[in-house]
Amino acid sequence: MGALAYYGFTIAIYTCLSAIQALGFNLQFGFAGIINLAYVVLVAVGAYSTAIAAVAPAPHGGLTQYIGGFGWPFPWDMLFGIFCTLAFSAVLGGLAFKRLREDYLAVSMIVVGAGLLVLINDDVPIFNGTSGMAGVPGPFQDQLGPEAYQFVFLMMSAVSALLIFLLFSRITKSPFGRALKAVREDSDAAASLGKSPWRLKMSAFLLGGLAAGLSGSLLILYIGAWNTSAWLPQESLIVLAAIIVGGRGNHGGAVLGTFVVIGVITQATKFIPSFGNAVLVASLQVVSIGLLILAFMWWRPQGLLPELKDQYLRVGIKKELSDSGPALPRAVD
Repeated sequence: MGALAYYGFTIAIYTCLSAIQALGFNLQFGFAGIINLAYVVLVAVGAYSTAIAAVAPAPHGGLTQYIGGFGWPFPWDMLFGIFCTLAFSAVLGGLAFKRLREDYLAVSMIVVGAGLLVLINDDVPIFNGTSGMAGVPGPFQDQLGPEAYQFVFLMMSAVSALLIFLLFSRITKSPFGRALKAVREDSDAAASLGKSPWRLKMSAFLLGGLAAGLSGSLLILYIGAWNTSAWLPQESLIVLAAIIVGGRGNHGGAVLGTFVVIGVITQATKFIPSFGNAVLVASLQVVSIGLLILAFMWWRPQGLLPELKDQYLRVGIKKELSDSGPALPRAVD
């Protein structure tokens, strides 16, 4: 496999896995109105949990330290990562949604992400500190050649993204999805109609955590390593940009926004000739994504694929008017 083909496979895999993240974040933010600015933390939980399930125990007295080390094969390591993400999401959501308003929730999520980042960096025995987890075996990696492995993993990533897309589309087209939108627009009004905002938001948070855990598990199985530099705050900014560019509350928009932001914008900045400080080009990537968000918020806040409005209410109104017969003539003075 040539270098260009390998690069293409890599970008395609990253785009599929980022699309899974975008779909999960879109369900939380676009449909339920949960401003989870620490979404990448859920991805990291899935990645770390999968890593400690897949690798062997850490050598006693060695430089590498981490908890776990179960040596489980695929897919049990991935399933363990997804389960841990769901458990973490349940605890985090259960604590947050009971007491906090949407604006305070956004701030608290940032604090949680920053606190966990410091904890993992400083407490080395948990996940090996800033060095992170390495040597995580990929599925069927020892049975396939490099070219076949790239193709198989791309198929796994694409099928996973498609399944999440179909699952979330079916969920949001159901009465449950309409209830989520009602809570997003006005939680007090939804509660007055017998809906439980806490239960609905928790359900959306867990479903988004499911997508985050799946994405994080597949990411570390593909890369083979993970550390704290992989879930800095700008990673959540990239997912948010994909939703804003593609269209909030639209699953197709989340996928399209991922392709534009991950497959085009972030990759285009890597071809900028090096100049100045060595980290300047990487900083330009973050700046370009921020400018892209501002541009869409100003000129096209609905995104490239706007949210699809439900037609059942409009149809019901038209039917009611047609059944009521012709309108009475107005009285003339």
